[in-house]
Amino acid sequence: MPWKGVTVTEERRRFLEDYRPKYYTVSELAERFSVSRRTAHKWIDRFEQTGESGFHEHSRRPHRSPGQTDSAIALELGGASAGTTPLGPGQAARSDAPTPSEA
Repeated sequence: MPWKGVTVTEERRRFLEDYRPKYYTVSELAERFSVSRRTAHKWIDRFEQTGESGFHEHSRRPHRSPGQTDSAIALELGGASAGTTPLGPGQAARSDAPTPSEA
């Protein structure tokens, strides 16, 4: 089966164009567009809340990262936050290893 030549935004727009007249049920539309009913309801809710901007992809980046290393600690360990190459595990363990800025 060949790939569909449409973008995600176009596919969602077509989905919502078919949904608005209420001719099809959400289940029928989900099957027709090869998405789950949960995804179909998510698209409908996004459109109802944000309008046209709801068509576009949303970031998958987490809102917060509780396990992320503190930036001050990252700087101490090799300047990872400063845009330099961080030390590897073997280099960080040796106290005489040069920092990336010294190398």
